[in-house]
Amino acid sequence: MIRAFGRWIRTVRFAREILLVGGAYLAYELVRSFSAGRAVDAFENTELVVRAEQALGIFAELNVQVAVLSYSGLVDFFSLWYFWGHFPLIVGFAIFAFCRHNRDYVWARNAVFLAGGIGLIVYLSFPVAPPRLIPGGGFVDTLRDVFALQYDNSSLINEFAAVPSLHQGFALIMGGAFYRIIGGRVGMTVFAILPAIMFVSIVVTANHWFIDAILGAMVALVAMWAVSKLERHGDQWFALVGRLRTRLTTSLKRRFVDRPSGASVT
Repeated sequence: MIRAFGRWIRTVRFAREILLVGGAYLAYELVRSFSAGRAVDAFENTELVVRAEQALGIFAELNVQVAVLSYSGLVDFFSLWYFWGHFPLIVGFAIFAFCRHNRDYVWARNAVFLAGGIGLIVYLSFPVAPPRLIPGGGFVDTLRDVFALQYDNSSLINEFAAVPSLHQGFALIMGGAFYRIIGGRVGMTVFAILPAIMFVSIVVTANHWFIDAILGAMVALVAMWAVSKLERHGDQWFALVGRLRTRLTTSLKRRFVDRPSGASVT
């Protein structure tokens, strides 16, 4: 009886998480698509990104891609990783962590939600085109060759959501989550490898600029810091909010409910 009740509770929680995560993902893709038609703004902003990289001396994405294009096996690997190392990895980790390491699952979920929210704000206010869309830029769209993807066939695909790179940001969050679970040298190795492979993937596939990756990592670090603070001090914050809410409710009750009959409010 108790075991059956426990399984029922886990089933309810799992269904709730599917609805929560699925709803958040659909909302994310819907909102992200709002800036999909701002091509003029996106290419103007891309010029700013390129100029910034040139000023910093890091405008070398094309050199990296050309160096890798000579090796078809590497191109296929990084193209496959760009796809499978993103949402499929996140979904697989989420199922595993939810069942075995729920505390780490909640931490990673909240970090992904927060980083995604920050990313959406930037996508809507500062759309940027990826390298593969630059006319005459010399970049090769490797995903189209490997997956035969047609980006313009979906209304939910926003090709101008380059800055920040949430592929990079989410890879960093996944690395952090694995480190929390595994720990030690193995965990630290995974923490370093996941974002490193994704960094090369987003550049080789011509889907992001170096600045995209840098900002994506920064967004992820902010999200990881915030949810870690919430994890450590959440009970205190929630208790403070609860006390403030109680005081406000009591004050309003005394002001409008418990005042003598016929008294006027001045």
